[in-house]
Amino acid sequence: MNIRILRIIFFIPIFFLIACQPPAEVNKYIPPISKDSFQNSLIINKPFDDLWDIASLISNDLYQLSAEDKALGEMMFTFRSDDVSKYIDCGMMNDEIYVDYIYRIFESLLDGQINIKFEPVNSSTTRLSVNISYKFISKETGTRWMFETNKPKSILVGNPAYGADPYRECRSKHFLEAGVINQIDAFNL
Repeated sequence: MNIRILRIIFFIPIFFLIACQPPAEVNKYIPPISKDSFQNSLIINKPFDDLWDIASLISNDLYQLSAEDKALGEMMFTFRSDDVSKYIDCGMMNDEIYVDYIYRIFESLLDGQINIKFEPVNSSTTRLSVNISYKFISKETGTRWMFETNKPKSILVGNPAYGADPYRECRSKHFLEAGVINQIDAFNL
């Protein structure tokens, strides 16, 4: 038998084995599991003026006071972090945390505004509310995911992998909100 024919006979079954393999599953997106909302307001047993003075001191390496209006009872802090997965959950891509996947591929950061509202209930108690506006940014593509405390958002990505779900849901892990509230409330002792 001719060597050429033997080669063809040998490679035909291998070709069919390879051709019949199902395609490998790549870039499978899984949205965040948690759907919990966060209690972002509470009553603190401190007069408005005392609580206002305490809150004006909470700036740190992560967030800084950027605006305040005592007449309206509002303070605004700005923040920025490269440790995105500590603060938000945008699900998983394959077996990797999605925001870490974005950081690995494109680099990313998280910034936004912390809005604090103080409302006097009476002369000795004040309602404190914290709402955060998040902006998750892919540095290379410029894609921005914007959402707020207790208001997750599904966002259409610009160029999803072929066959992949084109939407990504992002939500707060409420770590930052709880930290701000706890920092202010700790002075309530």
